[in-house]
Amino acid sequence: MKIYKYIGLILLTLIQTAAAKDKLSFKDWRNTVIKSSFSGVVLVAAENKVLFKEAFGLANREEKIPFSEDTIFNIGSLTKQFTATAILKLQESNKLSVNDPLSKFFDNVPDDKKNVTVHHLLTHTAGFVATRGGGSSNLHDVVTKQELIESAFKTKLLSPPGEEYHYSNIGYNLLAIIIEQITAGSYEAFYYKNLFEPAGLTETGYRLPKRAANRVAINYGADQTAYQRLFSIEAKSLPVGSPFQHLKFKEGPRFNMEGAGGMSSTIVDLFRWYMALNSNLILSEKSKNLLFLPHNESLEKKSKSYYGYGWDIKSTDRGTLHAQHNGSNGYSFADMHYFVDENIFIVLATNDIDVYPQVVMDELISLMEAGMANKKINKD
Repeated sequence: MKIYKYIGLILLTLIQTAAAKDKLSFKDWRNTVIKSSFSGVVLVAAENKVLFKEAFGLANREEKIPFSEDTIFNIGSLTKQFTATAILKLQESNKLSVNDPLSKFFDNVPDDKKNVTVHHLLTHTAGFVATRGGGSSNLHDVVTKQELIESAFKTKLLSPPGEEYHYSNIGYNLLAIIIEQITAGSYEAFYYKNLFEPAGLTETGYRLPKRAANRVAINYGADQTAYQRLFSIEAKSLPVGSPFQHLKFKEGPRFNMEGAGGMSSTIVDLFRWYMALNSNLILSEKSKNLLFLPHNESLEKKSKSYYGYGWDIKSTDRGTLHAQHNGSNGYSFADMHYFVDENIFIVLATNDIDVYPQVVMDELISLMEAGMANKKINKD
């Protein structure tokens, strides 16, 4: 059995000076980011130690408030890994099984959905469509649990349960409702007590965090008007407000999104989450491994990317495990990478996806991968 061990200081030195085969040094990468229009935060960690952490640009352009490690931002679908972890936490306490069918939790399940299991919801193989309303414009609509359930049950499945992969927020909406059915409380309260508090997360959540307005990253977007679209005129990036302002505009549940997205965090909290996962503080080793299994591998034989529980799963060229997920509300964007076998963690976040320098950020991942490939220590 091979154990892959990485020494943080050696790796940091390597990526700062660049591997011999790489033309781009880490210093060059940072300078490129500074010269770009990127506003956000970047964190790189190895062996539970922060190697690089820096904030770039403004979290609030109108108030000229810069990004910092304490800036609170929307994490979108990174929320799904918390929902998946909560489900496994309930399985550990024998409150449910991932093999349980929907009929264990809901009445009057239609015939075509009676074979849908918790596992199918977790892996996007239940056959549900992407969202109740069909697009991100309605994610913040007030939707009750019953409305979500009725809509999910009425909608025709895209494929029989377990046969195809179809990414679906509805599956994770239903998982949040199942958590509430079992715990007789809010899903978010369960996360706080069983996931966030033990891991030391203080800024992560949807409704429960007390967010100071001057610490929240304002969202920006270059939305074209009909006139601009007609004549192919480029739109300017404008503020669209706080990602949580909808909670003040109209109270009520939003089960078109809850459990699947909508939460906030900071890079400090997400680093703590990585440490909690890595140390098995929240889940047992057996349960944690379920998060990172390529559960739908048999369904996508031509793909090199599969889905675990709340994570996209890939195998690196080194034969090691790369778990990744990103999330967006259409304006903000967060991207998380966890090289599980090699104990490397990377998180990137911005409040303006329209000017997110994807190529530049991909270069950071490439630099880290080059470092890991050159400093791997094999032990039998």
